[in-house]
Amino acid sequence: MRTWSVRRLAVAACVAGLFATGCSGDGEPEPSGTTPVTAEPSDPPGSVKPTSPAPGPTPWPEPTRPAAMDRDDIEGAKAAAQYFLELYPYVYATGDLDEWRAMSGPECQFCEGAAERATELFSAGGYGVGGEIAVLEIGAAPPDDDWEHFRVGVDGVESPSVEYSGNGEVLRTIAGGAVTYNLALLRSEGGWVVRGVNLQEGQSGS
Repeated sequence: MRTWSVRRLAVAACVAGLFATGCSGDGEPEPSGTTPVTAEPSDPPGSVKPTSPAPGPTPWPEPTRPAAMDRDDIEGAKAAAQYFLELYPYVYATGDLDEWRAMSGPECQFCEGAAERATELFSAGGYGVGGEIAVLEIGAAPPDDDWEHFRVGVDGVESPSVEYSGNGEVLRTIAGGAVTYNLALLRSEGGWVVRGVNLQEGQSGS
């Protein structure tokens, strides 16, 4: 058995019509290549505060936009979803929200929550490090009679992360571990837009 747990932003965010049964995960259609699990957002237990001083903000490479994002099919949707998740630790480490906001739809509560938290940290002189997501599997489904958007499911492992205040105080630590994301994406004239992200935890057979 594998144990799934929510990391960094413990929020399961929905948009109207993203999943038929809301954020619970029960009975919702899953993209191919993913396994349905039940979400109960919570801070992961057992997080340990580091004993070493804060490292201070360090340069964090901006994710490279994949060429596949120029496509308007399933492969393009999968590339856009993976790129968006790569931006997640980047915005916490740098405070640079340009690409994140460019891809965030107005109805995406997860997108806005991450942007607000990163802005809050950096406006007070803080920052976050870690939280990179190593993707293990991506499954996707195209729009159909029931769904106007692409549905992309991402299974992966998130590295540990730490949020620091401006004076180096540890504000929050996340142990890292297995995660699964479901994203709803639309292709517009300006590129891919994320309508919503559902972050889940639970148990799944290996």
